[in-house]
Amino acid sequence: MTQNFTPNDLIKNLYEPEKGLNHILSSEDRSELAAFQQVKNALDEGFLNPSESCVDAIIAYSKRNIAIQS
Repeated sequence: MTQNFTPNDLIKNLYEPEKGLNHILSSEDRSELAAFQQVKNALDEGFLNPSESCVDAIIAYSKRNIAIQS
């Protein structure tokens, strides 16, 4: 029996892992799932540790909006 997993199925598995799913994934699907995991890890890291330039841009934007609303 051949299982076809879409990218959406694989991404869903990152957030809601199904037990035993890795046993039925093809090597291509496992490789794609690993790539998605790397992207997820990078996004999580960016969420937890924004760059200083990003924080500075947000603060500058906030200051401009406060001056306009006053």
